[in-house]
Amino acid sequence: MLRRAFRNLLNLDEPPERTALAFAVGTFIAFTPLVGLHMVIAGLLLLVWRVNKVALFTGLFITNPWTFAPAIAASWGIGNLIIGSPQVELPTVTLGALVTSTFWQSLVSQWRQLLPYAVGAMILAIVCSLISYPLMLFAIRAYRRKFPKDIVPKADPLSG
Repeated sequence: MLRRAFRNLLNLDEPPERTALAFAVGTFIAFTPLVGLHMVIAGLLLLVWRVNKVALFTGLFITNPWTFAPAIAASWGIGNLIIGSPQVELPTVTLGALVTSTFWQSLVSQWRQLLPYAVGAMILAIVCSLISYPLMLFAIRAYRRKFPKDIVPKADPLSG
């Protein structure tokens, strides 16, 4: 499936720069920490910017079930290197604790535990999108040089 999407991406009938940019934007979205909202963000970008769907979703699906876990691990690692890992104690979960406001307040106060992941994911998203644009641009241009589309001249309706 990915091979077919990549081949379709190389054959799009639009400027290579525009295709590579849509792919890089998809790659950026794929690595952001907003897991679960990637498709929503991509859909909004399609409506607002009218970028190429094939290019955007091919970049977006770089993180798939097989690459998602390494991307999350890399995000945590990068975030921990930059801001460190906060020492936070999670509250004890009991049936009685679930109905108290103290439990939920202490759980909400633990948002800092996700901060290393968020920072690392944003750095990874920026780096991967900045790398993917020139790589995709090179791949599209090389492919089109190797396999140029045959331009069939249109018949002139006035000529006999």
